[in-house]
Amino acid sequence: MKVLFISTSATSDDRRAWSGTVYQAFKGLERAGFEVDYLSAMRDYRQTFMDKLRCTYWLRVPGKFGKQTRMDESFYTVGIFKHTLKKFDYSGYDVIFVPTHIAIVNALPKNIRAKVVHLVDATVDSLFGYYTEFSNLWFHNYWEAHILGKRAFRRSDMIIASSEWCRQNAIRQYGIDPEKIKVVEFGANIDMKDIPAIDRRYEPSMPLRIYWSGVNWERKGGDIAMDCCKVLIERGYAVEFHITGMKSLPQAIKNLPWVFDHGFLDKNIPEEYHRLIEIMSGQDIFVFPSRAECSSIALCEANGFGLPCFVYDTGGTANYVENGKNGYMLPLSAAGKDFADKIDDCMRNGRLAAMSVAARKKYETDLNWKCWSDKLKHELENI
Repeated sequence: MKVLFISTSATSDDRRAWSGTVYQAFKGLERAGFEVDYLSAMRDYRQTFMDKLRCTYWLRVPGKFGKQTRMDESFYTVGIFKHTLKKFDYSGYDVIFVPTHIAIVNALPKNIRAKVVHLVDATVDSLFGYYTEFSNLWFHNYWEAHILGKRAFRRSDMIIASSEWCRQNAIRQYGIDPEKIKVVEFGANIDMKDIPAIDRRYEPSMPLRIYWSGVNWERKGGDIAMDCCKVLIERGYAVEFHITGMKSLPQAIKNLPWVFDHGFLDKNIPEEYHRLIEIMSGQDIFVFPSRAECSSIALCEANGFGLPCFVYDTGGTANYVENGKNGYMLPLSAAGKDFADKIDDCMRNGRLAAMSVAARKKYETDLNWKCWSDKLKHELENI
């Protein structure tokens, strides 16, 4: 089977695109034994005068009215991708694989023989008002995004969804045939060979090392994780709060002696990649109260390192955290104290060690890219 992989990066080895998921998906298809070619949807694009006018409109006009824009989900972006996609020869391919970009699916010519497979973690409609970047949009941005999302899902011959939450939204919002949607969880964006299996011990006399990671302090619940740590310290626990992903923290947080800010670590840089592995290897639990989450790669990685995960019950999280097994999902109304109560209870009842083992097992059976490749191969061979 020959696969054409289409995304927006210049090359297939861009580890930054979609938090590394585009790169891992491309490598996963190769690992599955398929012959895979890469096409950048921007390859032949040359900006015209009309494009400049449209771009100026999107960038300036909505902002004057206090609105946000999402150009990725617009007819304007579909037009940009058509510069490349309308003249490409698809005749030698069995499958066209498109990760996340609904505009790319919409820009594909109609008379293609190859099957279109779309990798997604959400419907665009489910993100309206859920993610801040999909909120307070310019009026017709909502309409364009909805139309393009619905068309992309209906145009696709198979949809690979990263969670059951995504699958159910596609069925309910776009009327997609349930048989067309396959749920395959994402994997950790750290190579399996680099994730050690660690026998973790949780002793009251030892410091409790709590890990949190994110680039958006508010949406990813950094404040809730912080409050959780404060409550545990008040109860007598020796807590270390380790943070990665943030380029800058408030000075008041940095000055706390039990807070360890490791900054933003780029996995594309070998030294920083190995530093991240060293940090995660030394943690005890992952507190990740993200208020909006589709399918978190951070949860895949935390499971790989055997970290029990304490999260909000939101989005597609249920495919990555199972209550009482590898962690707990708390309602969105839960405060830092509620997270502290749950961790305190697990410590007192000696459940964390078993949860750590379950987290590692969850990673080995579901949340790694080799497993993703194996499941995808089965689905594509039966498309």
